[in-house]
Amino acid sequence: MKTEILAPLPPFLVLCLSLLGCPPESWDTGQADATQEETCTGDPLDPAEDTGEWELPTGPFWTLEQPSDSARTWLVSPAGERTFAIGVNSVMRSTTCDGMEDFIRRMEPSRAAARSWARLSTGEVNGEQVSNPYCFNSVGAFSERNDFDDDGGDSWMIRPVEDGGAGAPYTVALNPAATSDDWSLKDEDGSVLRPGYAGYRMGDPYNPGFLADIDAMVAEDVVPRAGDPRLQMWFLGNEIGIWDRTDRDVQGVRDFRRHLWSDCPDGSTLDAPLCAPHALAAFLRDAYGTLAALNEAWESDYPGDDFAVIVEEGPRPVPYEHDCNLDCRYDLQRFVHDELLARWVRETTTRVRAVDPEHLLSSPRLALSNDSYYRFWAPTSSEDPDHWADAPDVTVPTDSERATTCPFDLLARDGDSGFDLVSVNVYTGQQEHDEPWFSDGLEKLHERSGLPVYISEFGIRARIDGWSDVGGATAFVPSSDGVDDQEQRGEHYASQLRQFAGLPWVVGAAWHAWSDRYLADDPDHQINTGLVQCDDEARGMEAGARWDGLDDRIAETNCGIEALLDEETGL
Repeated sequence: MKTEILAPLPPFLVLCLSLLGCPPESWDTGQADATQEETCTGDPLDPAEDTGEWELPTGPFWTLEQPSDSARTWLVSPAGERTFAIGVNSVMRSTTCDGMEDFIRRMEPSRAAARSWARLSTGEVNGEQVSNPYCFNSVGAFSERNDFDDDGGDSWMIRPVEDGGAGAPYTVALNPAATSDDWSLKDEDGSVLRPGYAGYRMGDPYNPGFLADIDAMVAEDVVPRAGDPRLQMWFLGNEIGIWDRTDRDVQGVRDFRRHLWSDCPDGSTLDAPLCAPHALAAFLRDAYGTLAALNEAWESDYPGDDFAVIVEEGPRPVPYEHDCNLDCRYDLQRFVHDELLARWVRETTTRVRAVDPEHLLSSPRLALSNDSYYRFWAPTSSEDPDHWADAPDVTVPTDSERATTCPFDLLARDGDSGFDLVSVNVYTGQQEHDEPWFSDGLEKLHERSGLPVYISEFGIRARIDGWSDVGGATAFVPSSDGVDDQEQRGEHYASQLRQFAGLPWVVGAAWHAWSDRYLADDPDHQINTGLVQCDDEARGMEAGARWDGLDDRIAETNCGIEALLDEETGL
């Protein structure tokens, strides 16, 4: 791809220029000379003194739209442009890449950020020009971290142009984790639930301690960016294992019925529950009226008539193990779906929207992996059912009037509760993700939640001789087929993006990541994940150098995204 851009400009470049502070009247797109470059006229803004903080403008913000004149659902920019987001996650992140800090800081931060965003986006940002840009139009999550200097504050990549930043549109992944075992969900033996890849504690949504953690997260992370029009969306967590895969090496989905036994703080009662166990006991009391009726249904023998005995004396029922027959399993699942998880969604999302009602709020970024590990909560009645990670020999029950097992409906937006879209992280080294697993699964997510879908991470790796190939998703292209591995990475990028574009309710996709991970002294971080290299003198690699064969193909795909969308679904 050449640096010349012909008029008229594609809308996604119009979007980038708008957000970078170039007003329409300044765009030079003369048609007389097909080699003429688009430029912003006038002098670039002088970098502002770095204080790590700035005054944020207020709106307009990114929105979602499914217009009647279009076959697709769109992300719509603050300037009103319909956009298929093409992002790149983890921009910079120098801590796991030998030589990268020196490359990033080879010039003062304002210029370095503009140069980097120019390379990733349109080729020209704030007077910095590079050849063969990638035509990305946003930076994904984990790109707000500042690697350009040691003065704190957000990355220069996303700071406003008027404050010397590159002004890139971006997303942020929040961390809605419990900070203490005291208000985390636990099993009957007191082991804390850490349900996802991230390994964070899952908080008890009834406990004031966990709610205080969410309030602190909102105050620290959400409030400072609430007015930033470049922020595209919040993700309420990353791979936290509630709707997605349970763990890195464990197949199946989480059975939360086994993890209801959090600690109850002082003052918690069945009438005013401050913990999941008391809320469960109150739920059962409402359902049965008397312990005698529950005992008859459960084939149990709890004494007296106070439902608190289930919590305080036990036995605490565990599905498929002890003290929990079929009626018990249905009752616990109704509590998990209708009460516990619904409350988690409500308590977390309404707290974010209470201080930032304008920005889009995405579901946690779901770790989907592949069809051998995750089947989108496919029930026992399906041909290839999913199963519980907690009881691997038991398949997920089919939804019925008695209880709902698949929790995708809880993602739906309802007033200030719930989400605006669903985000998923998917990886494969193949040309496409397995079908029909992929499309059918995403369609189930879309239909059950009623929400559009965003591909928040995808990536293709190549094996490097002498590296451990560890430190990221194992989505490797074939290494012994005689085809250049970097060219295959680029070709698979194009074919996977085509697969995403073929689903009209998918609104974008973000590649992971900008740079490789390579620390010579740390075999846990040696994997070809990125667009650019790290220092590895023995193999002729230099931090910041592009991977030949990969970048041309990515750039060609990104810069032709509108034609691809039109071909797949129509615009």
